[in-house]
Amino acid sequence: MILGKGGFGSVYRVDETPLAETLFGSGMNVAIKRLNPQSRQGLQEWQSEVDFLGCLSHPNLVKLLGYCFEDQEMLLVYEFMAGGSLDNHLFQMGGSATVTLSWDLRLKIAIDTARGLTFLHTLDEQVIFRDFKSI
Repeated sequence: MILGKGGFGSVYRVDETPLAETLFGSGMNVAIKRLNPQSRQGLQEWQSEVDFLGCLSHPNLVKLLGYCFEDQEMLLVYEFMAGGSLDNHLFQMGGSATVTLSWDLRLKIAIDTARGLTFLHTLDEQVIFRDFKSI
C-alpha cells in the first residue's frame, strides 16, 4: 500500500506480514521508504537519514527501525504512524481543510511539535531537520 511519494521516492505501508513479524515483532506495522532510481536524491541523503535518525530516539520523532542497501535498492524502514500527518488530515488523502480541530488537540500538537524541535536543537550536535511534520 503506497502511503505517499516524495523527493526520495515512494513510502509503503507494510502490515503484519510474516516478514514484518519476524523482523520487528508481532503486531508491528512499518513504513518503508524506497529510493526512486530517477530521484535527484541518492546515497548521500539515504546515508544522512541512516546516520542521524539511527542515533536519535525521542517520543516525538519517528523511529528509524532499519535500512537496506543492496545492489541498487536503498530502503529505510520506519515505525508506522497510524494517525498519519496533520498535513494529510487537513489537506490531502481525503482530509478536508474545513475540519475543525479542538483547542485541546491543537495545543497538544503545538506542544509535542515544540518538544521534538527542542530535542533536535539542544543536542550536542544540533540538527536542523528539513522534513519536519507534525502529527
